[in-house]
Amino acid sequence: MSNLRVVKLGGSLLDLTHWPQRLVVWLASQPTTPTVLIVGGGVLADAIRRYDRQFELGEEAAHWLSIGAMSLQAEMAATVLPRRLAGVTLVDRFDDLFAVAANEVAVFDPEPFLRDSEAGFAGTPLPHGWHITSDSIAARVAECLDAAELVLLKSAPPPEHPTDPAAGYVDEHFPIAARGLRSVRYIDLRGELAAT
Repeated sequence: MSNLRVVKLGGSLLDLTHWPQRLVVWLASQPTTPTVLIVGGGVLADAIRRYDRQFELGEEAAHWLSIGAMSLQAEMAATVLPRRLAGVTLVDRFDDLFAVAANEVAVFDPEPFLRDSEAGFAGTPLPHGWHITSDSIAARVAECLDAAELVLLKSAPPPEHPTDPAAGYVDEHFPIAARGLRSVRYIDLRGELAAT
């Protein structure tokens, strides 16, 4: 059991020119604990989705291209955030996440973990396809870390039942990916509203 907090920064938030400040303010309002930040693919993943519709990339190829988009977004976030927050590092080795100190934020590039070792962990391995997004990826990382909590930072307030597939708030695999987690919170970072 770890005391890590896994935070997924929705890619849709990256169109806000002040997203780093909002994230820093939100982190400052939280209890001090080691934080693993996973960044969604955002407009890069959207572009891959359009290419898949146009050129029929196939779900497997589109899946890994989208993971690559998350890697690029992680690198960009790890470049921008240290200008506003001390203790931010880019991490691409899963085992290094356990060494994150209480006042640090590890921006995690999940691609090496997803390619090389995720399927070997207990729990349900992630399927490959458009029915999973960075929400389920963050949940799987939290599960494999036995994290204290998962926080999804979103662009909209959560509906009454956030994991209901009809709500469209999280991807359809998320209820499976998150079922063993100790705590999941949904935060509307765009509107700065929170729900537990």
